Amino acid sequence: MIKTIEQKKQYRREQYLKHREKEQKNHAEYYQKNKDKINEKIKNYNKENPEKRKNAILKNVYGITLDQYNQMFEKQKGKCAICKRHQKDLTRTLCVDHNHKTKKVRGLLCLTCNTDVSVVENRLKEMLKYINKYRKDVN
Repeated sequence: MIKTIEQKKQYRREQYLKHREKEQKNHAEYYQKNKDKINEKIKNYNKENPEKRKNAILKNVYGITLDQYNQMFEKQKGKCAICKRHQKDLTRTLCVDHNHKTKKVRGLLCLTCNTDVSVVENRLKEMLKYINKYRKDVN
């Protein structure tokens, strides 16, 4: 007998994996039959529950809650952790910066700084090699 929510989730996951192809086929058929109704329901839910939606996205993508995001926002005084521009001066909300390998959240950045960090992080070795090669020209 299944007792806890975690046990129920585990049981459901095992059943899904056991019957994956059938589950996916059933899901695809259901979606095709009810596509308009499903999309309308999602659209209305997102309009009516913006905080729930944001919380779900933060939880699924970064593993943090909206409360944790808001705590970081307060700690950073509503500013980007790098350039210190305030949220009110930006056109988009502050991005959650995180390590793509460890998934650890580091802080909140404006879109520009978040993009720059991503580029540097992904190409750091090449960039350092290049900078060191031409360092004499800079000094």
